[in-house]
Amino acid sequence: MTDADRAEAFINGWYVKGSTGSSSGGMEGGPGGNGGPGGNDGPGGDNAGGPPSGEKPNGAGPGGDNAGGPHAMNGGSSDEVGTPDSGTTQSASSKTDSANYSSFAEMLAAYQADIAEIQAGDEYGNNIVDLYNPLNYIGADGTDGPTWARILMGASEGDISMMNSLNLQVAWLNSGTDAEIEWQWNGGHVPSEIFGDSLALYVDTMYGEYVDGAVKITKAAASGQTTNGDGTEPSGTDLSAWVSYDSTSGVGMTLAGAAAYRTSGASKAMPGFDVMDYGQEDYVFGSSTADARHWDTYVLKVFEEHADTLAELFN
Repeated sequence: MTDADRAEAFINGWYVKGSTGSSSGGMEGGPGGNGGPGGNDGPGGDNAGGPPSGEKPNGAGPGGDNAGGPHAMNGGSSDEVGTPDSGTTQSASSKTDSANYSSFAEMLAAYQADIAEIQAGDEYGNNIVDLYNPLNYIGADGTDGPTWARILMGASEGDISMMNSLNLQVAWLNSGTDAEIEWQWNGGHVPSEIFGDSLALYVDTMYGEYVDGAVKITKAAASGQTTNGDGTEPSGTDLSAWVSYDSTSGVGMTLAGAAAYRTSGASKAMPGFDVMDYGQEDYVFGSSTADARHWDTYVLKVFEEHADTLAELFN
């Protein structure tokens, strides 16, 4: 399929399976063709560039018997993607905002308990969030000024990591220390970068090329999807009533049409409330349902002050 074919199929409600094994794109391999944005530079690995493995999820897509997306999704590479019909704070794979709480009040109580627990201190009496916050050490009285600070953040939070970097630089400058920001791209949440063009792979490749006796590293090439599905009816949402496509101007839409669709049933990429509460990974602090990265007194203040409004949006 050409880019034009994919665009037209997507508008008409067809799900187009990604060619990179990723569950994050709506077109074959994302914008630009096979393997990711820009062309044939997808992830390496055993399934590089090939169609997603495993069985298809159970359930009909939006518009069918299970309007809200396939109900058997587990976040793997076999997820079908498209234009979901769930509520405005919900994901394509869910008809509720939270898989763990039945009400906003229940989630708020859990959030309050999590923050109270860390404020009470760990077994050594330390608040683990404050303990690893470099802003509490840079220029502080009674502490040895650290010589550098490192933060690790997900790729999808680029704006947050930028502001955090600038805040750290301001703290260094205010303490009388010259500061230079260096950003290292390490893949973040994006497997295609980890296996594609990560800094770690680049270093290994250069080491293997220029150091005698070192193991030479060759990046696996991507291969595009070569077969189409056999469905006879579109299973996604038909957008052709307000989105148009022609070979001259490409995809077009009206602002009024986009606003109407957004308020009547478009969705975010993930369940908003659960992500604010505990994120999606189990990192160093916490567990799959209690993640210290998301325990924030300012977020709690918003939750408490606007509880009535947020409760109406929940689930």
